[in-house]
Amino acid sequence: METLIPKPKDYAPEIDQAANLLAQSRFAVAFTGAGLSTRSGIPDFRSPGTGLWTRVDGIPESGTIQGFGKNPQAFYTWFRTFTRTILEAHPNAAHIALSLLEAMGYIRAVITQNADMLHQRAGSQHVLEVHGSLAEATCIQCYTTVDARQLLAHFVEDGQVPRCEHCGGVMKPNVILTNEQLPARVMLAAKQAVRECDLILTAGTSLTGGPATGLAEFALDQGAELVIVNLTPTIFDSAAQVVINADVSEVLPAIVETLRYLSMNKEKSHE
Repeated sequence: METLIPKPKDYAPEIDQAANLLAQSRFAVAFTGAGLSTRSGIPDFRSPGTGLWTRVDGIPESGTIQGFGKNPQAFYTWFRTFTRTILEAHPNAAHIALSLLEAMGYIRAVITQNADMLHQRAGSQHVLEVHGSLAEATCIQCYTTVDARQLLAHFVEDGQVPRCEHCGGVMKPNVILTNEQLPARVMLAAKQAVRECDLILTAGTSLTGGPATGLAEFALDQGAELVIVNLTPTIFDSAAQVVINADVSEVLPAIVETLRYLSMNKEKSHE
């Protein structure tokens, strides 16, 4: 089968199978993790040598909600380089492919563990951010919520802890820190989407820890089919219909092109 984008040669049959499952699906959702954004220059958390948590001895206290409350300056000092990286990043081919799958009607929602806003910038409309988002920040004193992008851009330049314009309190980015409760409304919406889906496409996540394991298990318990695209094996590989251990920025666009090919052939057959 010829497509506009060459398929990773070792996984062409699996890409065809994934595309066919999506074409036959009634309600599919995507679930993404940090591995989706590494091609945009954003480090993940656990990859040897490059992950954020491997650069220090475990998770620093400044990366916890308790640490933020005690010393916001330490958090922002630790977070500054990472914030700059996110603000300068651009969506990659994997983000764009998922937005196209949504626009083409193959997926209904993107559930993501990422807070980098790249799904929205790529064009995805229905994004559920289970680990929060850098798009907004909230004052820890008066709870005023504001658009965080300009606020964080100023912080990256001057290094000063962002303050609330109304009361002078510290502004906290609406990302979920270690030991912080997950956003209840978003988690409810994610669980509802998984409850309704008959296929879940996971991309760039090892599916270990946090909401990843729970949502994947929930989808399987509901009888959903599972397609996994990740560079390394996951604990759910044996339960998946398709496993593709390859670069998401190559595989997802190839799935899009395969679906386009299938759609064109279907239209021709009805002429």
